[in-house]
Amino acid sequence: MAWRFTASKFKNTTPKIPKKEDTIFDVPVGNLSCTNDGIHASADFLAFHIEGEGGKLGVLPIGAKGRRTRNDIWIIAAHGEQVSDFGFMTYADQLLATCSRDEPVKIWKLSRDSSPQLATEVDVGSGVITECLRAHSTADNILAVGSHNSAYITDISTKRVAIELSGITDKVQSMDWSEDGRLLAVSGDKGRQILVYDPRASTEPIQTLEGHGGMGREARVLFAGNRLISTGFTTKRIQEVRAYDTGKWGAPIHTQEFVSTTGVLIPHYDPDTRLVFLSGKGTNKLFMLELQDRQPYLSHVFELTLPEQTLGATVGAKRRVHVMDGEVDTYYQLTKNSIVPTPCIVPRRSYRDFHTDLFPDTRGAEPGCNGNEWLSGTNAMPPKMSLAPSTTSSSPPPPEPMPPVQQAVAPPRPMSMSSASNVIPNGKSTNAPAVAAARKEEVRELDYGVVEKENGSSAAAAAARSNGIVKSTTAHTPSAETNSTQGDSSPISSISPDPVTVVSAVAHSAPKVTPASPVTGSVSTPNVVGPAFGEKPKDTAPVNFRKPIGASNRVPLSQRVRPKSCVVGQITSKFRHVDGQQGTKSGQVFSNLRNVNTRLPPESNGVCCSNKYAAVPLAGLGVVGIYDVDAPGKLPDGVMDGIYNKSTITDLQWNPFDESQLAVGTDCGQINLWRFSESDGPRNEMEPEKTIKIGGEKITSLRWHPLAANLMAVALSNSTIELWDVDEGKLYSRFVNHTGGILSIAWSAGGQRIASVGKDAKLFVHEPATAEHRVYERNAVVESTRAARVLFACDDRIVIVVGMTKSSQRQVQMYDATTTDLRHIYTQVIDSATQPLVPHYDYDSNVLFLSGKGDRFVNMFEVIYDSPYLLPLAPFMSPVGSQGIAFHHKIKCNVMAVEFQVCWRLSDKNLEQIVFRVPRIKKDVFQDDLFPDALVTWEPLTTAAKWMTGQETPLPVFRSLKPDGISSSIPRPIAAAIRHSDMPTSSATPSSSSGVTPTSSSGAQHHHHHSHHHQPTSTSSSSSHPTPIARNMQSCAVESAHTPDRQQVAASWSTKIDMDTRLEQDQMEGVDETEWNQ
Repeated sequence: MAWRFTASKFKNTTPKIPKKEDTIFDVPVGNLSCTNDGIHASADFLAFHIEGEGGKLGVLPIGAKGRRTRNDIWIIAAHGEQVSDFGFMTYADQLLATCSRDEPVKIWKLSRDSSPQLATEVDVGSGVITECLRAHSTADNILAVGSHNSAYITDISTKRVAIELSGITDKVQSMDWSEDGRLLAVSGDKGRQILVYDPRASTEPIQTLEGHGGMGREARVLFAGNRLISTGFTTKRIQEVRAYDTGKWGAPIHTQEFVSTTGVLIPHYDPDTRLVFLSGKGTNKLFMLELQDRQPYLSHVFELTLPEQTLGATVGAKRRVHVMDGEVDTYYQLTKNSIVPTPCIVPRRSYRDFHTDLFPDTRGAEPGCNGNEWLSGTNAMPPKMSLAPSTTSSSPPPPEPMPPVQQAVAPPRPMSMSSASNVIPNGKSTNAPAVAAARKEEVRELDYGVVEKENGSSAAAAAARSNGIVKSTTAHTPSAETNSTQGDSSPISSISPDPVTVVSAVAHSAPKVTPASPVTGSVSTPNVVGPAFGEKPKDTAPVNFRKPIGASNRVPLSQRVRPKSCVVGQITSKFRHVDGQQGTKSGQVFSNLRNVNTRLPPESNGVCCSNKYAAVPLAGLGVVGIYDVDAPGKLPDGVMDGIYNKSTITDLQWNPFDESQLAVGTDCGQINLWRFSESDGPRNEMEPEKTIKIGGEKITSLRWHPLAANLMAVALSNSTIELWDVDEGKLYSRFVNHTGGILSIAWSAGGQRIASVGKDAKLFVHEPATAEHRVYERNAVVESTRAARVLFACDDRIVIVVGMTKSSQRQVQMYDATTTDLRHIYTQVIDSATQPLVPHYDYDSNVLFLSGKGDRFVNMFEVIYDSPYLLPLAPFMSPVGSQGIAFHHKIKCNVMAVEFQVCWRLSDKNLEQIVFRVPRIKKDVFQDDLFPDALVTWEPLTTAAKWMTGQETPLPVFRSLKPDGISSSIPRPIAAAIRHSDMPTSSATPSSSSGVTPTSSSGAQHHHHHSHHHQPTSTSSSSSHPTPIARNMQSCAVESAHTPDRQQVAASWSTKIDMDTRLEQDQMEGVDETEWNQ
């Protein structure tokens, strides 16, 4: 009786219903009226019924996701009448067999590169009406075909009927082969007759079993190891399952009733786990049972209620399960308009290692014998394969055919600038030759700061190129000696790349550029004098020590130091367990919100907020509600109070340096500047503080400059981008590059570049502060021009474009901003929806937030400048859909509560605050690994006039968020602050090669939840900041030398804890010794 104490490993197998974006939806299935399983899966393809006249089937590759309409799937016009049955050949994943009542059996060859083709036909006889078919379990090319009163064993390689079986009453409804391939079970007479054949021994049945008593329309039969399972109906039309012992034919050993319905239970069996799947056709139930050798022979495992009715079901090939996720089977459900792949997972504490007990060797893709050998009497079994990831036999499914988008094949290492043809003077581009892509051999560690040499060129050459000088360069494979001497290169750059041929230009010749097109009126043409080149860059300091508490640090973005996201040797984000706390739990919510404007243009983000106020567009002509974020609560009944802009709103943005000033763009080409205070009366009586008339074109986007006060970039509907000083009402520059409307614009964090993406599917990166106004172009960055967003990431080294495909798949694309051709790096599909994603990027944590109108989820990723590029975080989910999300400055976060972002989420009736936190146990210390020095986005560094004329090109300022009197989670050496204060700032910045000498700024000490308005500060500089390049990985050897010794810490705890030598099993009581012998 010891077997009673042996728990099954698969007893807790749990099916997990996937998210909608992980399913296949909008599939034209319709209402089926068939007696087969409706869907079948091989290791490469899915085949299923679709609506329409005649016998048509749809085909999709394994791994397909998202919306799939009729134009997105392969369609097989298999027969003139409805397909009676179909199925894949067991050992040929590309061969699909179909049968119908009026035509012979057809074999179709599927391919990922072309449409399905008819491979062969097998005519079982004149006038034979085929009803069902089943491929052999061990032999290749053997196919059993069922008809009225008979069944046939065919060899598709010879196109002939090898054996004809007799003794069947009425039509055959289901057939199945035994696991060893010797026996064939046939269900006929509506499930009341079950026959077992040994086809090679006799054409008559060797066993006739008692079937079901009901008169159901369908029945099924299935071999499950040494058991035979049959599903049908009782006389009361209740679903019934019967199990027979193949060693003792006769009465069923197990009978079980389920639900009273008209749909049959579709059975499937996994021989490795001994799990039996029963899908109620026409119901939304999935029953999972486990086959046992003793009573109860079918033990209950799980009962799943599916979201939709089941029209068909199948279980995927064992070779395609995700073993490192504990997935033992994949169950596919066919519904009226979708295919839902449901993984069945065995819970384990960790999936880091391969669990051999869950995944024994399974049957591979090779048959035991061919058709001729089996017909001759061979019973060879198919060889088995291991599912361990280390073996080549457990290969993942091939990638699904995607639209023509360049996928990532190499890390985003900076490439040498080829020639002046890639630099577009005045927005005009020339054709540049293609450059072969180099594939990286391996990923060693995450790159978070590398000033690496671009194909062998130095940092000085990169700085020269950023100022307009392009040198002739030919990439080559560096030798081992060269790699050993490159001390400032990253571990990734030390890998020898493949040879790359780069088209050379005339050495030391400046590209031919012309200034931007002149603008009439009050337009001042800046005359920026370029710096002298040829200065030798100063050596970079080997260690960047942390500054004193509360002090500001002004360094280039290329020298910014961040904590790496490599957790315990795994490429995993420290923010992966992010927790979003809704304001409804803490009272931070504006309720009773009414008349929210849900018809804003897709280019607008909608709601926006400063550290004092939140602005919400309301229904009506130009109405915007203003709410004090420090005084949430229920809004009074009646007419919603708000400002009136007297024309339709297209975009609105708070001034990042003035928390009380709001800029509102309208469709009549006018910008209204509003100023608010706590003493304001009814806001519907207010007037704009200032109005700037841009022109007659509609304003599509407004973006404030991140460093210069009162400087704003304005995108217009006529494909024009203008730079305005809103304080003086002065137009500084205008440039036109797009041939269609502009969808989105964004400034870089350093303020030197502005990116734009338009309806012409092009991406442009402008450098308006340079005398030549350099422009870089990338074509075909978006597939659907309905909506898109663009932003800079990873210290301005990456341009991210968030767009949609023509099949409504929402995706994120990454381009290398350090190359002149804006090289494509990576593309990731997020989900499928009708509304575009609106991104927000946190410059300090590198976390990208993605959410669209109507979405209940906020997807989050940490962006890294290395493979895998996007590290997924735990998504935030809300019970209601969103109309928009607006984020605060970093200083609004309570860092001691481990908050790294605070935002406001707008719904139809509420405006609630969401706080994103990282779960940490010890909250009495400052988490240095989560909060690097924050990029100061709330204080200006210069004015619009000085920035445009080139008088000041300040470097970004970074400031510590650690409050006074709080210790760090990572001990810092005392000498670090002293050495940092004594260290010249210019020696640590490569910008000194361009004539830039940043001055250190000792800012006021920062306190949590308090912001201070500062006047623009002046930074002496003689030239523009060079184009950001990959930053230097700073050594942590000095800091790690001062960390406490682990042995000392362990010894201090050991003295306080008593040692317990008792064993847990000493207090257990076992079974009697005699029971083990039974």
